[in-house]
Amino acid sequence: MPKRLTVSLALCAALALSACSSTEAQMPDDQTHKIAAEGTASPSPSASPQDLTTAEVATTAGAVLASQLGFPSSAKIQGKDLEALSTPPTDTLKDIVVLPAQCSAPINDLNWSPVQLGTEAARTDFTNENQSITGSVEVAKLGKDGAGTVASHNKNVRTILDQCKSAKLNGMDYTETLKFSDPKVDSVDSALYYSRDGQYAQNSLVLIKTTKEYAVMVSFLSANPLSDAKFNKVAGSVMDAAIAQLP
Repeated sequence: MPKRLTVSLALCAALALSACSSTEAQMPDDQTHKIAAEGTASPSPSASPQDLTTAEVATTAGAVLASQLGFPSSAKIQGKDLEALSTPPTDTLKDIVVLPAQCSAPINDLNWSPVQLGTEAARTDFTNENQSITGSVEVAKLGKDGAGTVASHNKNVRTILDQCKSAKLNGMDYTETLKFSDPKVDSVDSALYYSRDGQYAQNSLVLIKTTKEYAVMVSFLSANPLSDAKFNKVAGSVMDAAIAQLP
């Protein structure tokens, strides 16, 4: 039985981010961490906690807090949209040369998310349309092998931070640079901030944390920089709200 939905709204952090216009990213597309904005996502329903799975309760809690912190529009990803996200993308770096070469595999692993564990899962996306920032909170049950899978992903993140702070992606008709850094968000298992330049510039912040039974990912995407301590606090607070609902 899911826990009662009890979200602390004590934090009132402000988002000091300038307005920007959103741009659809091209290959290698960050499908995992961007909002599912193709028009098939459903507005978040006002279902009672008794009708929700534990994962859904947690994502709802995160979205409720996000709405108090500047992200008033949300959509529950479900049905075919959620099923599509559960399938790991393939060939994301096809015909692309990554330099340094040892960064190719860990960068490709950035397309991983908890819903790919194939267990009980839920995701809610939320937006600040005025500032064109999209975010999501995703929760999935670890299952039999989930803890090892999450640990492997977190190891790849550490490899990126240690060896791939700047990586060049060279395609047949484009080139771009990815820059990675540690956003220094406390109380999470994995935290990564990265930016990509070029025609489809974007900035991403991704946090991951596990409980005994569940994995949680909170991510944000924007055309403008997200490297702001106040924004990190918002992301961490959304994570805490989701984690508080989990065993």
